[in-house]
Amino acid sequence: MRKTILALMATAAIVACSKSDDKEDDHISGKFPTKITQIVGTERVVHTYEMQDATHPKKETITTYQGSSTKGKVKTHEFTYDSNNRLISKVDPTDEPSVWYLSNFSYNANGKLEKEERVFVTLPYIIKNYEYANDKLTKKVEKPASNGDGDYITTTFEYPSANMVRVTKTSYSVDKAKKGDDVNEWHVYTLGANGNVVKDEYRTATHNYETTYEYDTKINPEYVSFRVQATPDHFVTLTPNNITKKTVITTELANSKVTKAVYRYDIQYDGDYPIQIKVYSVPEDKTAGEALVQTTEYTY
Repeated sequence: MRKTILALMATAAIVACSKSDDKEDDHISGKFPTKITQIVGTERVVHTYEMQDATHPKKETITTYQGSSTKGKVKTHEFTYDSNNRLISKVDPTDEPSVWYLSNFSYNANGKLEKEERVFVTLPYIIKNYEYANDKLTKKVEKPASNGDGDYITTTFEYPSANMVRVTKTSYSVDKAKKGDDVNEWHVYTLGANGNVVKDEYRTATHNYETTYEYDTKINPEYVSFRVQATPDHFVTLTPNNITKKTVITTELANSKVTKAVYRYDIQYDGDYPIQIKVYSVPEDKTAGEALVQTTEYTY
């Protein structure tokens, strides 16, 4: 399911290189929605797709509504694939016909994403490089193409066991040639039988977070091959199955204060595919009512 509006919709799924390609393909969706609508309060974000085939959109149009009126400008994305149906470019046009953003994707001999280059018109400005060992993702480096001002992010991946991934992320910014302080994050992901993350233990300098997930056995229509291939660390945005419950326990390191948040996902299906997902915040006080947080609707 898509997690583009609220952080609480963020989730985790399998690491692309932590399992064999054949095993990963077992959970790939056989179709992609032609429309995805996300609703928060009175705001609706509608993603409409013009399809190349059942699982590969060639154009995405994003329209935001506030009530019955459009809000902001309509955005579009255009996708191009190679002969192996891998994503090789994504174009984000702007209001100016001669101005656009372009992402180019390059793969190694084993079919793993090796480099993503973000280009403004013809000038590269962000580069992401991926490194592998024994066909597993071990490092991701994101930096400005000019090696000048901008954000520098290094993420490493370790595999202590078959169902566990340890992720360390270090980032800093450079502004006017002056380097800022390092910011560190640590995650330990525990994977379930289908490759869904069932636990995310997340640590920063000030807080510890433990997030647990429960899933259905149905198909996530957004877990399609071109997204998995073009995002080696897709575990932060995609899951093979659909979340049914999310529990977040937060501990403040300074005072050991603990808080708990629970979210319930009410899902309607058409066969093996969701057509509507409503996310509710579940209060600790059982006498209080649940609060609707977000609704996602799928059209096929």
